[in-house]
Amino acid sequence: MTANRQRGLRAALALTLVVAGCASTPAGETTDPALREAVFTLPVPGMGAGIVVTAYRPPGAGPFPWILLSHGTAPDAEANRRIGRYRQPALVHEWLRRGWAVVVPVRRGYGASGGERPADSFGSCARPDFARAGEGAALDLRTAIDWARSQTDLDAGRWLLVGQSAGGFASIVTAAQQPPGLAAVLAFAPGRGGNPATRPGAPCAADRLADLFASVAPRISVPVLWFYAENDQYIGPTVQRLWFERFRAAGGQGRLVVVPPFRHRLGHGVVTAPEGIPLWTAAVHDFLHAYRPDLPFARP
Repeated sequence: MTANRQRGLRAALALTLVVAGCASTPAGETTDPALREAVFTLPVPGMGAGIVVTAYRPPGAGPFPWILLSHGTAPDAEANRRIGRYRQPALVHEWLRRGWAVVVPVRRGYGASGGERPADSFGSCARPDFARAGEGAALDLRTAIDWARSQTDLDAGRWLLVGQSAGGFASIVTAAQQPPGLAAVLAFAPGRGGNPATRPGAPCAADRLADLFASVAPRISVPVLWFYAENDQYIGPTVQRLWFERFRAAGGQGRLVVVPPFRHRLGHGVVTAPEGIPLWTAAVHDFLHAYRPDLPFARP
């Protein structure tokens, strides 16, 4: 870790201690006591901006294993603003009832965190910069990770990166930075550049993103679950296989799971749809049982 990053982290954690003592909820939103839900604002080191983080804890005193849950992105700015705090009660409940805490950051430029534009924008399909997008997202995720690892009731040595769509992409890129204690990555429909209205199943610049996945694979020391539905209108089967195979050929470890066509949310939102719970929980159980049997995750 560089001296600048160490100074930035110390300053961020110092401010976080102040913020954490007076957690607040964005105007118009409420928290759910049954989920032990708490909301914090964390400064992103060196950016002059912050991110909103929602934390959920299961019953008990901990230290709990935990996941860092990362949201996707939408084709238009207004939809990204509507993300709010990215509350997914059904998904969160599945982790809480298995004894896991859930930490949900909202990246800069989205929902409750605000900002003029997403910090993880890749630019245009004609000239995409996926590396820049990954770096912007990873900075926000590392801010939330550093905060979570400082919490005494969260186990700093047992946690997962979990992401949907652009959040899955962000999770894979962040794993390449080898954050301490990371056990695995669960990437649900990971990718960028998809638009079912204009390119159903065929995201733009898929080969360039395949190159990026290949470039980060050697630096990822934990297994990655790549989970898609066969009928994903953002990322179709051909691209799903391309990205995973390029990742694996470059040294990445993990497995690709493709479930049968999912009739809701264009096949892209299995993990966030209540109907998808039996599908993704079964895949996660089998994946963790194979790669990290020490981590608790019961079948559906």
